[in-house]
Amino acid sequence: MRVTLQSTGNAAAPDVWERYMEPTAWKTWAPQIMGVEYPGKRLAADTTGRVLGPLGVPIDFRVSSVDEQSWTWAWSAWFQNQAIGIDLAHGVVSRPSGTRAWLTVDGPLPLVLPYLPVAKFALGKLCAR
Repeated sequence: MRVTLQSTGNAAAPDVWERYMEPTAWKTWAPQIMGVEYPGKRLAADTTGRVLGPLGVPIDFRVSSVDEQSWTWAWSAWFQNQAIGIDLAHGVVSRPSGTRAWLTVDGPLPLVLPYLPVAKFALGKLCAR
């Protein structure tokens, strides 16, 4: 299942982009994230880390691309040694009154469908001042 969500808000696009690029900031706008284990302070392509999800459930991830000029990045997140997971692509677009952020989620329906309302809520917080 492949679904694209988007949200708009009054935060400036460069600020929204920076919230994406700093993994330690993810838990401030994504309530499903309890913490992030990542080797750097800023996302970079071809790196790996771990998100601590609800109840501290570890979700491993690999950042596949980061494009600072187009404000897009992509990653894969999985459970149990890559047995089951999803691919995610993100983008930030500047608007006259703030920002539009989008997310495309691609994976098995039983993972993607319950994630959509959580992701939509997080995108709204990401774009808010």
